[in-house]
Amino acid sequence: MIFSMGGRSFAVPMEEVGGIIHWPDGMMVPSETPFVNAVVWREKDIIPVFNLAEMLELTIESDPPLCLLVKHEDGPLAVRIDSNVPMLQSVDHVSMQRSEGNNPFITGTCSLDGQSVTLLELSRLGKVLV
Repeated sequence: MIFSMGGRSFAVPMEEVGGIIHWPDGMMVPSETPFVNAVVWREKDIIPVFNLAEMLELTIESDPPLCLLVKHEDGPLAVRIDSNVPMLQSVDHVSMQRSEGNNPFITGTCSLDGQSVTLLELSRLGKVLV
């Protein structure tokens, strides 16, 4: 799935996406977990918010934003994204280039319509990868 954050395009495997919804009501909370300082409500569930935009030094460019629900290994996680409607897009494995960088959640890039798109792994956001 392709979505935008801070005007940049990102790709994430559909297996890691729990849905896209309008940004729900939320509340700031104290936290020692980096980039997690709020929760949102979805029906009867309280979902922690991971501030991926802050981690990537981006600013969400739309108001109201959308909410990307991530299938995190520890339970659902909310990520604020731009209001551009995400797209399902098949990516040819030949166009994918894996990278080893400072951020373990950025796994590489792929080429879509001649544009380079950053590949993300969100199911382990906030975890230290060894």
